[in-house]
Amino acid sequence: MPLVKQTDCFIRNMKYWKFLGIYPLEIKWKFYNWYSKIFVFAFIILYDGLSTLNFYFLERNLDHFIEEMIFYFTELAVMSKVLTFMIMKEKIEEILKTLDSETFQSINETETVIIKNAMNFNVKYWKIVALVSYFSNFVHVSSPFIAHLFLPVPLVLPVSSYSFLSENFTETFIYPIYFYQSIGIHINMLYNVNIDTFFLGLMILVIAQLEILEQKLMTVTNKYDSNVSISMNTRNRKGRSEINELYYIEDLNKSIIHFDKVAKFCDLIENVFSITLFVQFSMASCIICVCLFRFTLPSPFQYYMFLATYMFVMMIQIMVPCWFGTRIITKSRLLSEAIYICDWTPRCRRFKSSIRVFVERANRPLSITGWKMFPLSLSTFTSIMNSAYSFFTLLRYMQTRES
Repeated sequence: MPLVKQTDCFIRNMKYWKFLGIYPLEIKWKFYNWYSKIFVFAFIILYDGLSTLNFYFLERNLDHFIEEMIFYFTELAVMSKVLTFMIMKEKIEEILKTLDSETFQSINETETVIIKNAMNFNVKYWKIVALVSYFSNFVHVSSPFIAHLFLPVPLVLPVSSYSFLSENFTETFIYPIYFYQSIGIHINMLYNVNIDTFFLGLMILVIAQLEILEQKLMTVTNKYDSNVSISMNTRNRKGRSEINELYYIEDLNKSIIHFDKVAKFCDLIENVFSITLFVQFSMASCIICVCLFRFTLPSPFQYYMFLATYMFVMMIQIMVPCWFGTRIITKSRLLSEAIYICDWTPRCRRFKSSIRVFVERANRPLSITGWKMFPLSLSTFTSIMNSAYSFFTLLRYMQTRES
């Protein structure tokens, strides 16, 4: 079978990684390391630092704090992702090399179709997330600027009010500050899209490997080697049976090794993204809560459009990984049943012993967890949504007391 380069489905991600200064592989340009540090400092460290400083000078009012927090939680989540890519470059490179390794290659047409379907899904998902994210960001950033150009209204900063600056300074440099914030939030959006879709793509490719394993285990006793047929004409029944058993055991052991490699690959993904997942899911709960609360405050229609698309993207960012995290758990559990679909009953004791060992391992399903605290599953997504609604109720109660 021709080599299937699974990392090809991340070509768009990698192009953006180069521009964003987080490319994990080696680049020939000798100044790229400096470019990376300057870029990340300007649009992550400095950008988030100014937003954090703004809260200290902000008026002590719940409505004002809520307005400023809409992007702040996202900025913190993005910072954790960027730092992960900066610190874990070697492990991310190992992930990419593992995807293209011989272990994860297909050996027949059916397996090739499974892998290519997973790759095509990753490409389509990137396009959908990018389209929605670009639209949401464009509506939010361009609306106040267009209104300022054609209507007698002041230009409103799109992300943070920068309360630590004097009014005179802000009015004098309103356009540079506006464009810095607009470019900064766009860069943060690009980080989000190209890191989140990469992580989800890894999960999809893991599911593809589990589907391939399921097919292998179900048909592990169905293969017939032409070399054995020659022996079958020249040996007695017992001899022929022993030769067949050796082939069955060899195929089963290959499948068990394959499963072990997939399990280690899941552990590698978890080691890289564990803390980032914890931060992102924690921030997502806060973001959804803040957006729900912001819907209760008066705003122009276009701002409600932005809030709706922004909250939708935030929910998708956590729901889709949770959905496919559940798929990984379910698929790995089903492997212990798939092995019993093969013709295992007449097999030798050694074959059955290998089955028992594999089933015992497969009964502990594969999963990816956030900081060893919660697995990526639909139950986790439900808990996050419940937490967000609880926080929203608390904020509404506090607002009622203030008024």
